[in-house]
Amino acid sequence: MSRMVGGINMSSSINTRSNDKRKERDPSEVRGRKKKTFGIGVRLLSRCNQLLESMSTKSDYTSLNMDREGCSIHEVMAELHSIPGVSIEDEFHNFATEYLSLRRKKEMWASMGDKQQKLRWLQ
Repeated sequence: MSRMVGGINMSSSINTRSNDKRKERDPSEVRGRKKKTFGIGVRLLSRCNQLLESMSTKSDYTSLNMDREGCSIHEVMAELHSIPGVSIEDEFHNFATEYLSLRRKKEMWASMGDKQQKLRWLQ
């Protein structure tokens, strides 16, 4: 059966299902393909994360081994809390904990002498 459209003979076989099928791939073609790799952005992000993790681990290890006696966070905060009049609820305590978070400030704190001198230094 044929149809005439605009002077062109259109065969009815054009609309059959056989033309809608996709071409099957040869199995040897599939095996020869390269494995899909991640983009450069994903690989770069992964390397950055590895680097940050490595630096963080080394920094934590160094901090533990580099604190001088009396300069660790635990020691400094224990001494701060032992001073009469210093309370966790007040603004001074918040300031002191933030200020003493730096290593050089904790070292200065440890070298100050008695607790009253340390308290005056912080105020």
